[in-house]
Amino acid sequence: MIEIRRAGLADVPFIRELSLEVVGQGIPEQRDIPTAEVQELCRQGLQELEQWITRKRDFAILVAVDTEKNNEKAGFIIIEFNHTEESTGEKQSYIFNLAVRPEYWGKWAGHRLVWEACKVSNQRGYRYMTSKVTASNERALLSAVKMGFEIERYQLTIACGPEGRVRMPGRPFAERDHAVTRMLKSRKKKPGETT
Repeated sequence: MIEIRRAGLADVPFIRELSLEVVGQGIPEQRDIPTAEVQELCRQGLQELEQWITRKRDFAILVAVDTEKNNEKAGFIIIEFNHTEESTGEKQSYIFNLAVRPEYWGKWAGHRLVWEACKVSNQRGYRYMTSKVTASNERALLSAVKMGFEIERYQLTIACGPEGRVRMPGRPFAERDHAVTRMLKSRKKKPGETT
């Protein structure tokens, strides 16, 4: 059974490791930045993780654990408070990062993390919690909609060159982490199994 608890300092190595493992899933397919570069940026961005855990006024960090497997850690969510919705000016909470170990996909760990984050956000006086999902990461987008998220906005990006607009460079297929995980998952299906 998956249970959600507040993160402690002992959870920092798990959060860092899982963040680096899944960071490639958030890179849009149209970008050609190497995954290793994004991992380094992620590593730098998480340098203050210990302070975030203790700064409960600004952040909430929750961890999903599997109680049937000796409290094995399944995933985490980092919520940032006092985020401002750009079009309305309303204060809301923001999902800074959410990750679930692949072996817990489809086992409600992500859903439970989000729903508990909603409770925490509401306790802090926020009516809304927002997040961003890479458009080409269909698995994450569909999962978010199933959790109850509504699509409010689309981010548009154009590549710029010396003469104006240029084509987006694109990522090599091997570095499209969300596409690769989807492909691998489809290969694991049993004969006769449908999607």
